Amino acid sequence: MNNIHKLFKWGLWSVAVLCLSGVQVSCDSDDIDADAMYTFTGETVASFCQNDPELSDFYQLITKCGADALLEVYGHYTCFVPNNDAIAAYLSANNKSLDDIPAEEAQKIVYNCVIRGTAEYTSQEFVAGSLSSMTLSERHLILSFTTSADNRREIWVNGQARVERLDQEVHNGVIHVVDKVIQPSEMTLLEVMQNNENLTIWAMAYEASGLNEGMEKLYDESYVNTYGSDMYQYGDYKLHVPTSRRYGWTAFCEPDELLKQAGITGNTREEILVSLENYARTYYGSEDLGNYRSEKNPLHRFVAYHLLNRQMATNDMVFDTPAALINPTYADKLVEYYETMYTYRIMEIKAGNKINQQSNGDYVGIDEANSNIEALNGYIHTLKNILVYDDAVMRNDVLHKRIRFDAMSLPPQLTNNNIRWHNVDISDANGYTVTPDYCGEYFTFNDACSCLMWGSQGWAAFQGDEINMKDNYDFTLRLLPIPPGNWEFRIGYNAEGWRGMGQIYFDGIITGTPVDLKIGDVQGDARTGWVADESTADDGVENDKMMRNLGYMKAPESCWYAHDNIPLRDWYKALRYIVNQYSFQDYGAHKLRMRSVDFAGREFSIDYFEFIPVDMIRDEDRL
Repeated sequence: MNNIHKLFKWGLWSVAVLCLSGVQVSCDSDDIDADAMYTFTGETVASFCQNDPELSDFYQLITKCGADALLEVYGHYTCFVPNNDAIAAYLSANNKSLDDIPAEEAQKIVYNCVIRGTAEYTSQEFVAGSLSSMTLSERHLILSFTTSADNRREIWVNGQARVERLDQEVHNGVIHVVDKVIQPSEMTLLEVMQNNENLTIWAMAYEASGLNEGMEKLYDESYVNTYGSDMYQYGDYKLHVPTSRRYGWTAFCEPDELLKQAGITGNTREEILVSLENYARTYYGSEDLGNYRSEKNPLHRFVAYHLLNRQMATNDMVFDTPAALINPTYADKLVEYYETMYTYRIMEIKAGNKINQQSNGDYVGIDEANSNIEALNGYIHTLKNILVYDDAVMRNDVLHKRIRFDAMSLPPQLTNNNIRWHNVDISDANGYTVTPDYCGEYFTFNDACSCLMWGSQGWAAFQGDEINMKDNYDFTLRLLPIPPGNWEFRIGYNAEGWRGMGQIYFDGIITGTPVDLKIGDVQGDARTGWVADESTADDGVENDKMMRNLGYMKAPESCWYAHDNIPLRDWYKALRYIVNQYSFQDYGAHKLRMRSVDFAGREFSIDYFEFIPVDMIRDEDRL
């Protein structure tokens, strides 16, 4: 995940302020032709295109579809504008003239290359992978980098359009000139696989499983925005409201060569499918053989474990920005967990996009050069190794550890609709809110509750964001379906005097007395037992034990509190509350319900959660 730096232009439009911070980026301006970079003009996106001889045809498209009114007003636009040669090539390929293009097609061309966000993307924000904000046509743009014959860095958009001029700054945004009209794929994941000569086996298996049929819908047409607007005012909070509910998917696919090396071969489609099914039987059993659409069939399970119900490019899989929220000592230990479409099975992705890394160092790698393959409904990433859910390896090694996950990582709707990792210090609002049923089974709440999703680099929160449930709340979260075993469950939070008390229900069963998130708000609160490590003789070892006896723990050391520039562990308000220990006999969904019990209009903070095997608690690290 890569957030862009916030480049705000305040005050008069005639003043341009460019603030660049020392953040490592993938686009090195020293490698790019100086003539192609950094120009500021006192114009808007629309007027710049109108006055630039190389962009005059694009301006005609802007006016034809009425987008000139949009691109003349204040905002934060990033535009990858095709030059006249690019548009001429497009017209020639489609046997049209500029006058022949209808307004609908003109709008499509324009909207496919324009991003409207809370800030602009200059070349300093370019990294390999997707730009985090979507275009006006609600598609992500993928950036990649190559080296030219004269050793210059080249930047490509969607692998098809080369950037010829960078960073043409205007009042309401920035323009990058490209040499091709940007045309996002109109093919589904299945169609992309079928047209990729390296994914023929995967295309057969994916189609045979029937899973593709449930992954072709782009939007939930049943969604109703009950707020009636894209903004909602809650007290002093101005909140974005999603106007649609978009679906998205990610497919991890082994290329044909890799599968053939594993003995998955055949002369006909059926022979290949049987061969793959036989390979999968080692890991997924032998039920319903030949019935590839059955969820119990080994081929079906093999395919399902490769699929995620959220759309993520390779730079969106693991939290890594803002860098201010990461303890630099532990940057290589960042990790995310995602539930796959293989029922109740999760995968782990570590920094460097290492999937399911074992204690011996083995992991499934992603072939970055052959990934971020765009489809209408998601991305395809090519694997370097075969991905399977080996029950013994996953239960006893990969997932036999403390599993920490951010609350916003649970509902795929928050990823697919650009809410997760897009709510930290946004310029035009305080955060987001959603309707009570927006996240489906993953997160629901009652009508009497108000939901605020927000984030700040100056806040003591895991990954910088949290969900605040306000008023008379009663909400339910579907947690990660961790493997069977004996686990301890914890809630991470930041204590504040305005927090409230909530009664916990775990899997429908009331758990202990209500948890009070005001506890710990005052340094030295005896109810938590928190003492700074530096104030102890043993660097906090005995204090950790004492806090556990009280049902609390300090926050993780691997997280960073940017406001005070210290590990989150060293902030007395940052705590983990130990809920209980549980014995899970089988794979399954687990639900956390929290109900307000103080009826004082106070809030409950949902930040992050942890599961840890009980047998690992004694020797648990501080990370």
